[in-house]
Amino acid sequence: MIFLDTSFLVSFYINEEEDHPRANELMEKIKKEEKIISRIIIAETINLLNNKLKIDKHKIEETYTKLIEDYTIIEDHYFYNNALRKTIEWEKRLPFFDFLIMSIMEELGIKEIATFDKHFDLNKNIKRIY
Repeated sequence: MIFLDTSFLVSFYINEEEDHPRANELMEKIKKEEKIISRIIIAETINLLNNKLKIDKHKIEETYTKLIEDYTIIEDHYFYNNALRKTIEWEKRLPFFDFLIMSIMEELGIKEIATFDKHFDLNKNIKRIY
């Protein structure tokens, strides 16, 4: 099992992204593994495509469909309390979304994450695939 982060997914689905070639290589490398995302990853990805990158709305809809059809989706609200605890206890400030991802991964025993976000390296229980 491998968790897919928003930075990876955006780079994979959007050809113009700088890390698109690398995301394609990674997806080929992990094609046989079960790929996990959570509801917040879907929301964060669509929000980024729509508001920050201003991607064509048909491409946004296509990406949304692929996210809900191609991956195992975790209901992440069960992990909010643990993510909040990390938010408060960790010395380093990270986005709540990232603490949520760490909580999901730890509680489900997922050891690897496909991401281009380096701050996941701060968690020694997670191996960043990039």
